[in-house]
Amino acid sequence: MVKNFTLKSPVLAKATPQHKPSAMRTLILFLTLLTLVNPLSAQTWPSYLGSQGNGTADGIIPAKIQKDGPKPLWEAKIGIGCSSFAIADGRVLTLGNTDDQDTLWCFDTQTGKILWKQTYPEPLAAKYYDGGPGATPTIHLGLVYNLSKSGRLSCHDLQTGAEKWVIRFKDDLDGNKPTWGYSSSPLIFKDSLICLPCSKKGAMVALDPKTGKVKWQSKNTARPGYAAPVFYQHQGKDAAVVFHGRSIIGYDLTPEGQGKILYQFPWRTPYDVNASNPTVLGNLLHLSAGYNMGYAVLDISKPEPEIVHRDRDLPMIFQNSFLIGDHLLGCFGDKRYDAELYRMDFKTGKILWKHKVPGTRGSTALIGDTIVVLTETGHLIFGNPTEESFTETGRHQVLEKLCWAPLAIADGKLFARTNKGKAICLDLTKSK
Repeated sequence: MVKNFTLKSPVLAKATPQHKPSAMRTLILFLTLLTLVNPLSAQTWPSYLGSQGNGTADGIIPAKIQKDGPKPLWEAKIGIGCSSFAIADGRVLTLGNTDDQDTLWCFDTQTGKILWKQTYPEPLAAKYYDGGPGATPTIHLGLVYNLSKSGRLSCHDLQTGAEKWVIRFKDDLDGNKPTWGYSSSPLIFKDSLICLPCSKKGAMVALDPKTGKVKWQSKNTARPGYAAPVFYQHQGKDAAVVFHGRSIIGYDLTPEGQGKILYQFPWRTPYDVNASNPTVLGNLLHLSAGYNMGYAVLDISKPEPEIVHRDRDLPMIFQNSFLIGDHLLGCFGDKRYDAELYRMDFKTGKILWKHKVPGTRGSTALIGDTIVVLTETGHLIFGNPTEESFTETGRHQVLEKLCWAPLAIADGKLFARTNKGKAICLDLTKSK
């Protein structure tokens, strides 16, 4: 309930019993009040990097919350891993590994109460880092899809956690597991679950979401990478672009195409660590990696793309980026580069500004007009991006390092975790 609140509007202020607001004006007022009470209440974040697949969403994070810091709601121990969060229907799901067992957790977003959990044997597989699951669950139409590092893909009922079906990439699809295990989150596109087993029979597979049966698979082979598919319109066609281990490939997703190659470009990063999702603007595509590879923007209008501009000193080893108009924003850095938030003209490569943040990498989100950064050091940074500069509006230590999983925002709350397995929920409608 909103008390002692006056909405100053030149239109509504003139409303009298003789001049009542129209039904449309009344609806606008109602929606405005809802936004002011809980600016993010209607949002979901159903899969990796949210419903848009790039870490962006509508909404307003009040200035006081940004300055003072969001109020902690709850925390949980979820096990080791880099899996992020999927949120829908008042439930938040994530993954962790304890004693060589993965657990798929389902919490109540408001209270942190465990609504259900599913556990299965899975090696921790620590290799030069903590280990644990890297893929993020996907929620769609009352079902949850979960992928382990070894390639165990399962479907669960969102309400109860009951397992509907299981397939194994290696045994059932002849999959080729990458060095650090499968991390490419399975994603829904229209009526298919798109996965990347990278087998000799086909790098990309479309499954029936209800049964797990193969609907179609691409005809190409590709070394496995770690990035998720990115869906977009390629010259008027439904398409996906995938950053594989040694190449970036565009796939036709139309009923007539079903995995046909639209274009491909070689990009061989040491150890095949291509893990940062690409970003598309028209016929231009941005891709980036660490290990002295940096970024490139490609012209993908033809089957054999060409580099438009490139800089090896702007690497993203697994960070995400997004667009504001014709500009790309993201947080570059890897173990040899301190992290900096930056804004770049997508078409020319001109750097408009850089803003240093703690650590060597970080995940970013754009909520309305506010950028939110979670650094690997556990700092939560809010700020206002203009074309000329980035102005911090708040910086708060919310976790200890390392924090490699992307943050997630929905239902008026922000979710984050450490690699060691501490998960937190922060209230974006109340300050500390």
